[in-house]
Amino acid sequence: MKIDQRSGILRFFTVVKLFIDIFWAFYSLKIKRLWHRPSWAEEKRRQLYITQARYFRETAVRLGGLLIKLGQFFSTRVDILPRASIDELTGLQDEVPAVAFTAIREVIEEEFSRPLEQVFKTFDFHPLASASLGQVHRAVLHDDGQVAVKIQRPGINELVDIDLRALHRVISLVKKFTDWNQLIDFDAIFVEFKETLEAELDYVQEGHNAETIAENSKDDKQLIIPAIYWDYTTRRVLTMEYLQGIKVTDHKLLQQYGIDRQAVASKLLHTYVKQILIDGFYHADPHPGNLFVTRESQLIMVDFGMTGSITTSLRETLVELVFALVNRDYERVTRYLKELGFIRFDYDNQALNRAISIFLEEMVGKGQDLSQLDLQALLHDLETLLYEQPFQVPANFTFLGRALGTLYGICIDLDPGISFIDVAKPYVEAIAPEKSSVFRIIKERSTLIANAFLDIPPLMERALRRVDRGEFNLTMPLQNINDAVIQNTRATRSLAWSIVLGFSLLTGAFLLVNGKETMAACALVFSLIVFMLLLRGNRPPSRKRAPHPPVMIKRGK
Repeated sequence: MKIDQRSGILRFFTVVKLFIDIFWAFYSLKIKRLWHRPSWAEEKRRQLYITQARYFRETAVRLGGLLIKLGQFFSTRVDILPRASIDELTGLQDEVPAVAFTAIREVIEEEFSRPLEQVFKTFDFHPLASASLGQVHRAVLHDDGQVAVKIQRPGINELVDIDLRALHRVISLVKKFTDWNQLIDFDAIFVEFKETLEAELDYVQEGHNAETIAENSKDDKQLIIPAIYWDYTTRRVLTMEYLQGIKVTDHKLLQQYGIDRQAVASKLLHTYVKQILIDGFYHADPHPGNLFVTRESQLIMVDFGMTGSITTSLRETLVELVFALVNRDYERVTRYLKELGFIRFDYDNQALNRAISIFLEEMVGKGQDLSQLDLQALLHDLETLLYEQPFQVPANFTFLGRALGTLYGICIDLDPGISFIDVAKPYVEAIAPEKSSVFRIIKERSTLIANAFLDIPPLMERALRRVDRGEFNLTMPLQNINDAVIQNTRATRSLAWSIVLGFSLLTGAFLLVNGKETMAACALVFSLIVFMLLLRGNRPPSRKRAPHPPVMIKRGK
């Protein structure tokens, strides 16, 4: 299927307009709320999460291609979007329009250079599933083998190319009008995303990816990877073993067959811990359309077009980071995040350690409600973290983060009360038991104590010298004093404007009584201006900040 130039240009601008419309719908609330009641903006934002998600879904279904892939990703991110948006986007898992069978037949016959009936004994005209880049049909080989055949959509390469150019334009606009580029390296992410998509369009490579993960998981009887039939596989057609299962998000069927959802969530987590920390090669597209459960509670994993690999040195650092997490050693977590490039090395650790500890316990720990005191402290720390911008996203973690973010959404959908840290701990200790041994703990503690004995004397000497020279300063939080000063300043300013307003009104009235209508009108206009300034001065102060990426929404909301 060839796309003409006019259709390509129209699609390009349609994709760009989609993202601009969604961005402006939310950002314009900052302006519109000025003439509405305080609760209006929050209510309108809740409505926009529904209407804009529906707008994105309808456009993605109509255009197909890359937009469906983005929508499927966000449909699993219950930590970013509210449930209303998730419900709208979830339809993209099953709502992708199918390609006509005549076009599918043409692709198969072109790839194998012979009629469809000579390639397969029987071929089901109706697709099992339709995805953004291809669709799957059930078939039977001439030796009666039951297979699933994945066929690439005709013209998909051209569609992806247009969508990538449109996405690149959107990224350039985001970089120009927001400060998000200080948090995320969009250019590096775009390059990696483009390379990943190009690899995903090669079904031969996908077959090799499936076999690599199957080989790494050969001892795991609870994980099933479909076998690849190489005689019936080309760059645009992939033939694999046909497996039946229940979609991992189908709560009704899982309950009907007595399958424990908490056990499924735990199994998913265990599988990815092993793939990432031990194998160094992982399935990077774990959305619900690629994960199924058998009636025997075995996990089926399909679609290996998007995978990721991790170097040995990086994997060792990740293992240490995970051990720090499961042991709740958040000082070490901070140190490893700096080593991995997520946090600038020059950033102060004190507020960072506290914020990371509370944040991780809330997001991947038990998810218990925070007390009011802890919540206030968390908000203060997060304000420091977000707006002083110590965080950044290294490009080599983009798709690992995407996979883990999608996995997070699926797991808390299966088990809302899951504690990722507690569930992962026995798996991590089983993976590398020597790292939690008594000898390792003694060695680490001994090293810390020895370093302390070496560091404390020179630190004390420097501190005493500064005291002796009168250079020792004591820093204390003055937030309450600052707030009081700001309030007094606002009150004084309001009093001054009130006096000016009263004087101008009296002057206008005096001029009007004495027949000076023109001068009285000027005085009244001046009074109106003063009144507007008085109202503006009484508004609560707010910092002017550039828009930041969406803040995570607490689970269950």
